Amino acid sequence: MNWNEDANQLLDELVKPIPAFVRPMAKKSIVNKVEHLAQEDGIVEVNQDCLIRGYILSSPDKDKEKVLKILQAKNIDLSPYQALL
Repeated sequence: MNWNEDANQLLDELVKPIPAFVRPMAKKSIVNKVEHLAQEDGIVEVNQDCLIRGYILSSPDKDKEKVLKILQAKNIDLSPYQALL
């Protein structure tokens, strides 16, 4: 599946706070969730919206607060994603 440049850059930024020894596994998990959502929605190219939804949904419940802080630090409007939080 294709990813647009904005989504690809944001993914790299979102996984930076994850410890290096688990980062590749976490990134793969996020990518799998994002691409699954994109396929369900008929999206041909992963965009930032799809990435954010997949990132939130792939995050364990115990980490949701960290996820919110990371997204807010990136100045991402979370109002469209409230149902996922």
